[in-house]
Amino acid sequence: MSRFSRLLREAARFLWSSRAYTLLMMIGLIIGIASVTVIYELGAGVRERVVSIMSGMGFGADAFFVSSGGGRLGVRRPGGGSRTLTPDDAAVLARVDNVAMVVPHLTLRRDRVSHRDLHTSTVIFGVTPDYGAARRWDVSMGRFIDQQDESQRRRVTVLGSATAEELFPGQSPLGQQIQVGSVPFTVVGVLEPRGGVGGPGRSRDDLALVPLSVAMRRLAKEDKLSSIRINVERADNFQDTVEEVRQILRTRHKLAAGVPDDFTIVTPDAVVELITRQSRAMVVMLTFISAVSLFVSGIVIMNIMLVAVSERTHEIGVRRAVGARRADILTQVLMESVMVSVLGGALGFGLGALLSWLLEWGFDLPTAFSLQGSVLAFAFSAGVGLLFGLFPARKAAALTPVESLR
Repeated sequence: MSRFSRLLREAARFLWSSRAYTLLMMIGLIIGIASVTVIYELGAGVRERVVSIMSGMGFGADAFFVSSGGGRLGVRRPGGGSRTLTPDDAAVLARVDNVAMVVPHLTLRRDRVSHRDLHTSTVIFGVTPDYGAARRWDVSMGRFIDQQDESQRRRVTVLGSATAEELFPGQSPLGQQIQVGSVPFTVVGVLEPRGGVGGPGRSRDDLALVPLSVAMRRLAKEDKLSSIRINVERADNFQDTVEEVRQILRTRHKLAAGVPDDFTIVTPDAVVELITRQSRAMVVMLTFISAVSLFVSGIVIMNIMLVAVSERTHEIGVRRAVGARRADILTQVLMESVMVSVLGGALGFGLGALLSWLLEWGFDLPTAFSLQGSVLAFAFSAGVGLLFGLFPARKAAALTPVESLR
């Protein structure tokens, strides 16, 4: 152990005395490891962002959506974008075993919403009284839409916090009148701020909720739904319930065998799979670029170590002459290479963490600490030092005292 410690100190002393060489060997590694760190922290951040958004929607392991239109999540079949679900479909699904709650809703296009001389454009949702409870949305003031609002088709609305701030800056919107298009509504509540992004360039707090019956009759003027949210009672029978819902809807929509579904079932696993599939190509490409950078840095380390060995030939000869073994020379040069790589990896990891923070702070890109990325970064850096330091180490160990001192 004392021999190993002595060789380690000798390796550290050489790297410190040859700081220029050490820095040149580390530059490529720092860039490569920083790239690997950023890639994996972005991947972890995206997964956390998706989970956060799904949680904000109340989209846990006990719920799934049935969306109008055929195809699959993220890919619409040509002509499959029309609304195919009805309130009667929702009523039938509510009687399925293991179904705890069925919540239909209608999503309308962004519409002009105004209060006096203030205007904004927001997405309108037609919802039932269970909508807020199913998604775990709370109100910060006022109340949510209730059953009387729905059954009596009252023109009331619950605003997202961002929409409320746009139309009623510095004042309470409760009891105030707004216009959705040309239809007047009374504000009865404001949702708690949820933050984050709810769509391309849209805050999750930028919305207005109205009773489903009013949305269908006065705004959409059709008896169709955008989607139906289904909460299950027992998560262990989740997949069986999903399949039963699929078969019931196919029967109700008179779809023959072999005809694709005219609806899309969206489960939590399907959402995660979609995000993973869409990001995989980018991760593979960036990882390949990082691997190339690490390979180039390994070549640089090997060449500089060869130069260093040639410059230390006399020193190696003296050490061999006074009793140093080939294994001692081999171990020390390998230690120097691995120490450079690990130090470069540590600096690269720190740079990658800093870049990840800057990406999140400056560009709102989701990042999160990735244990897998950290372990991989240090394993890469140590592996590069060991692999590309082997040839210079063997060359140094092969020198004889006579040749070195000549």
